[in-house]
Amino acid sequence: MAAQTEISASFLSLVEKGRSDITLGRLTRLVDFYGISITDLLPSPDDEAPDIVRSDNARLLHSPDEGIDMYVLASGTDRAMMAMLLVIAPGAGLAEPGHHRGEEFVHVLEGRLRLEVEGSESRELAAGDSAYYQSGRRHVFRNASTSDSLRLICVDSPPAL
Repeated sequence: MAAQTEISASFLSLVEKGRSDITLGRLTRLVDFYGISITDLLPSPDDEAPDIVRSDNARLLHSPDEGIDMYVLASGTDRAMMAMLLVIAPGAGLAEPGHHRGEEFVHVLEGRLRLEVEGSESRELAAGDSAYYQSGRRHVFRNASTSDSLRLICVDSPPAL
């Protein structure tokens, strides 16, 4: 597994023992290796209704090393899309580029997003701006502000994690 995911066995051992955090990029490689969804790893809320996720029941993936909180905004793992709310700390961002099959849509709710997509110039998006691209191209999200948090909606189709 370590060789196929390009994640060292010693690092995986530290994560298993709770002695190290894992970045979203590395977690994505592990999820791909096992053929599961990120939502399979998160506790499921009590289903009030199959298609409703209350704000206090959104499943959270916290990545303190990257300064990112990712909230999964849809119940179930058998969806055609995966909707997420990302909250990125000032000056923080993904530790490594993401890439996965399908398409990705992002919409900035608050703050300024520095979006880097392979093959195009780095762009800055402000609140109200959106971007849509083929997610097989390597891409990175960064908070362009060193003083304000960034909040954005990200939708992957099909689910990437």
